[in-house]
Amino acid sequence: MFHRLSVKKPSEFNFKMMAALVSLLFIAAGCSHIKTSNQSPKNVILLIADGMGPAHIKAYRIFNDDPSTPGVDPMLFDPLLVGTLSTDNHIGHSMAVNNSGSQNLNNSSDTHYQVTDSAASATAYSAGIKSYNGAIAVDNNKAPVPTVLEVAKQKGLNTGLVATSQIVHATPAAFIAHEPSRRNYNNIADQFLDNTYNNQPMVDVFLGGGWQYFKRDDRDLTLELEQQGFDVITQSSELKTAGDKVAGLFADIGLPRVLQRTEKHPSLAEMTNAAINRLEQGNDDKGFFLMVEGSQIDWASHDNNVAGMMHEMDDFASAIKAAVSYAEKDGDTLVLVTADHETGGLSVGARVEDRDYYQFNVHPIKRMKQSLPDYAEQVMQENSIEIFLSDLGITLTELESKQWAQLQGRDDKRQIYGFLKNTVNRASFAGWTTHGHTGVDVNLYAYGVGAEQFYGHHDNTFIGQKLLNWLNNLSE
Repeated sequence: MFHRLSVKKPSEFNFKMMAALVSLLFIAAGCSHIKTSNQSPKNVILLIADGMGPAHIKAYRIFNDDPSTPGVDPMLFDPLLVGTLSTDNHIGHSMAVNNSGSQNLNNSSDTHYQVTDSAASATAYSAGIKSYNGAIAVDNNKAPVPTVLEVAKQKGLNTGLVATSQIVHATPAAFIAHEPSRRNYNNIADQFLDNTYNNQPMVDVFLGGGWQYFKRDDRDLTLELEQQGFDVITQSSELKTAGDKVAGLFADIGLPRVLQRTEKHPSLAEMTNAAINRLEQGNDDKGFFLMVEGSQIDWASHDNNVAGMMHEMDDFASAIKAAVSYAEKDGDTLVLVTADHETGGLSVGARVEDRDYYQFNVHPIKRMKQSLPDYAEQVMQENSIEIFLSDLGITLTELESKQWAQLQGRDDKRQIYGFLKNTVNRASFAGWTTHGHTGVDVNLYAYGVGAEQFYGHHDNTFIGQKLLNWLNNLSE
């Protein structure tokens, strides 16, 4: 399937022959988990790390390393690497060029390469098409397009969505809703009920945040969900007793940061396991489709908070482990792991006070006992930074000491938080180039039935197109 060679001219033939050879060597040498076949899986679990670029993965590998062993230990998903994905949105994909072939550099935004947002990227994964930033499963004319989740439900599969953001956020929304703007949160929430097949909601299990969008003055979706047979739950402990159809809304908006969660809030792995346990039941063993998003890797990266990002990565890695463990036992499941884009322009190693440091230090991050916002609150209340420095094993530089002297005593949590965040970035030698997204390619990992069909470099639309092709070939 992936190495068909059409001979047009010698240079093209040689290039494709080499690509095929490299592919075969790659599979033979490093992909023992991949079994070459054209088989399609019964179940698909798609895990999306919002904002996770290659540098995030490298940083987390160092964070996850056991210092008592030689070298840097591989992570669970390292052996599952099969390729990379381009994340360009529609405008980036069809960038205008002038007659000489160079990029048009006028001031019209539609002729400039554009970096994707989560909505356009999620639409590529959910529907296999390019669209504009902000689009929720609609094309460039704002017309709805069928999604993987919808087709899965129409073919008799169970369906689920899991996220650490509000469940109406861009990535999960693009699998269940159709909106011209990702900001139409109430409309998106409505479609969890109104988007139906055979008079039943398209999605069987959804877990995340977003209570305030479902319990509204103009419409009480929680009541309507209960009338449709859903257990609507708000506590982690309720996952154990809830029925097959579950709407878990564990926060008003997004779930708290990993280090700020309480017993009320499930981890991403707990939500992933809870969804799988329900989706694998019933429907005449036709299988299921589940999308799981580690949403707040992106939020921490927008904030250039390396400590928060690392703990969100850890949460996501645990969800990968849960999905792969299920696939190993089941034997008829495909697990795909990727990202929608990179956020923050993270660098592993940074320049500090006009000097380049060829190192990366995760020890302050590992030593954290609470989140940076909580440390900021404590520092402000106690008018002292000593507990923060002691916990993380950090010594302030001369410049930082002067900055702290100016901040000390101020009742300004935002500025104190910013100072602590910058101090951790400096101490860990983490660099950032932006508070937004970047256009780098993202990694693609695969495990299980059909994994070999994803080897190589692809456009992000390939994921949605491949899954839709499999589903459309199923009998209803």
